[in-house]
Amino acid sequence: MIGRNVIGWNVIGRGCRMASARFALQLSDRLYASWQVARRALISTLYSPGIYVISTLTLLAASTLVLNNLAFLSENGLLVLTRPFFLPAFVCGVILSLYLSLHATLQLVREREQGTLKVLLFGPVDGVSFLLGKLWSHSILYGLAAVMVVLWAVVLGQMTNLLVQVDLIGVMGLGLLANGGIVALGLFVGAWGRTARTSLIVLALVLLLALIAQFGDQALVQMINQGVGQANRQDPVRFLRAALDGLHGLILWLSPLAQMSRGMDALLVADGAALLWRAGAIIGQTALYFFGAAWALKRGGP
Repeated sequence: MIGRNVIGWNVIGRGCRMASARFALQLSDRLYASWQVARRALISTLYSPGIYVISTLTLLAASTLVLNNLAFLSENGLLVLTRPFFLPAFVCGVILSLYLSLHATLQLVREREQGTLKVLLFGPVDGVSFLLGKLWSHSILYGLAAVMVVLWAVVLGQMTNLLVQVDLIGVMGLGLLANGGIVALGLFVGAWGRTARTSLIVLALVLLLALIAQFGDQALVQMINQGVGQANRQDPVRFLRAALDGLHGLILWLSPLAQMSRGMDALLVADGAALLWRAGAIIGQTALYFFGAAWALKRGGP
């Protein structure tokens, strides 16, 4: 009886070892395939002028914000800013993420239309490896741009005597996470869309809706305070603001950029728990969009 039990446990142990070895081999193959996809996408992007043009425009926009603050200081003699580079860094993160999301969507749709994706999926690459490679490549591109933004802030801070805090790196780290979520959203739209035009239109509408919900409420508050809306219950501006409030609450749980903004607020008050909560929310959004894109590729085919 004891001998049978020993043999049974040996068989179970051998089966577990074989299953773990098979899983490790599959994971290694998948990671290698995804890195090859990422490497191919990186080379293609770095040899095109688009990433350099958008990086230059991003730094110009951020420099304009800093120069406006300096002009305000020159005119009024006083400027109270605890983190003068937080808003420019956030603007850089938004612009870069939107561009990389559109770029990832176009890459996915074009490779499907040209038949490249079908060849890859019949070969050593599956849908998860392909999408993971795209996510890696665009995260690396964002990381390179983030380093450039930090260096820009340091140089500009030395030139203007503006203080550059270490937590600016935290802002760019949040931006890296948010960029992953926005790129995953682009891959999700691209996996569901059948043509480049359809995918781009849907993605543009989604991003525009998110931006309106995030910033439109502030514009309406200013309109009400300036007397554009009448202070009564029938005021359509107030109804619109109430609708935007509801949409804003929904977008908060769907938009990685909204979570990034809340994470920056947590950085300002040094609230580590809230910062970790926002970072975890961004990671959850990224996983949701990523696996949704993988399911769409598997369901719809290349």
